[in-house]
Amino acid sequence: MKQTSQKSQRTEHSDVVVVGGGAGGLVLALALTRMGRTVAVIERQTKLLPIARGELLQPNGLKILDRLGLSELLKTLPSHRAHQFHFHRIGGKRLCTVDYRTLPPPWNYTTITQPHHLLNLLLQEIHQTGRGRVLTGTDFRELLFHQNTIAGIRAEKDGRLIELRAPVVIGADGARSRVREAAGIPFRLHTYQEGYLTLVIPRPTGFADDARYYVGRGEILGLFPVSDGELYLFYMIPADKREAIRQQGIKTITAAISTIDPALAGPLQAVIAWDQVGYMPCVRVQSERWTADGIALIGDAAHAMNPHVAQGRNQALEDAMVLAEVIQDGFTAGEFRQARLNRYEMKRRPDVERLQKMGDELTLLWNTTLPPLAWFRDRIFEGMERHPEIRERVVKTISGLSIRPMGLFDRLRVFMP
Repeated sequence: MKQTSQKSQRTEHSDVVVVGGGAGGLVLALALTRMGRTVAVIERQTKLLPIARGELLQPNGLKILDRLGLSELLKTLPSHRAHQFHFHRIGGKRLCTVDYRTLPPPWNYTTITQPHHLLNLLLQEIHQTGRGRVLTGTDFRELLFHQNTIAGIRAEKDGRLIELRAPVVIGADGARSRVREAAGIPFRLHTYQEGYLTLVIPRPTGFADDARYYVGRGEILGLFPVSDGELYLFYMIPADKREAIRQQGIKTITAAISTIDPALAGPLQAVIAWDQVGYMPCVRVQSERWTADGIALIGDAAHAMNPHVAQGRNQALEDAMVLAEVIQDGFTAGEFRQARLNRYEMKRRPDVERLQKMGDELTLLWNTTLPPLAWFRDRIFEGMERHPEIRERVVKTISGLSIRPMGLFDRLRVFMP
């Protein structure tokens, strides 16, 4: 990391600079501004446009939003409260139901919405504090140093350079984080062989309130209601076949999805072009460390994980709340050396690593094209249905309330009557 002498067009000062305006970065900004800190957030996108994707808020994420006083406002957004997730074998029977109502209230449900609704809510709350500023259409360029100490960042907006001065810089800028790169933090990025086409379509008449997963051999379809009138759909494809699938035409994909669940055939007729379809790649990031002097990484920048664990966004919210407390303590102590910021990583890393490992195990089983592994996966689902205590443990883990993935003994038990 080197000190730069290039001059910028203007300079602004704040207590903290957050690079990345996703849910994790905005929750961190909101928590800090509520603590009396001034925060500048930069985001590459110029505006929040609706995307063809859903946002699954697990009980641990909902608890955080409640701590921030947002529970009632969250209820006003277009969203859906789901209690049950049904797993079906493609072309066959229901395998298992994961029921959040077995969890202790009040956090015994999930909320599913679209990302832009949640982000707009967080932006409004940050604005109301009067201590946060969000600069959209702004690109991170480099870290700034003064006498080998972090002094902020240099960014570019509308072709002009800006210096955003602050003693703490947060990388909340995703799996391919430029803040992480600029800080020289080693990492490993693994790209999974599968990705997901995503859609938001009209909710079919008679579609129940519960979410559904369909699993087969090398095929997964998920259906999550996101409001009274809309359904979020994700369909797994081989990542290296994405362009070839596009060349086959959109009707090839909608026909394949309709074959799995014929009730979708009508709503899918409205999908006539690829610009109605999103794509979600699947990656895992394992950063050697999440902090440096005056720098911290959160969310995917620190630990992107496979979406099978349904915890990626929620873990970013957990990061944000723990890190906000650590940063506030740093202002009290008057320093932000790595040893202090590392308290955040020490608290958060164990759960994250357990979830990343769980994501890899689920990928091996859920995504398999091999008949023996598919048979083994289906037996695990059916065994969970027979053993409520194991199913409850799984629910607690994916809900983020108690992260204790199934061990070998649990997997053996599900084969017992």
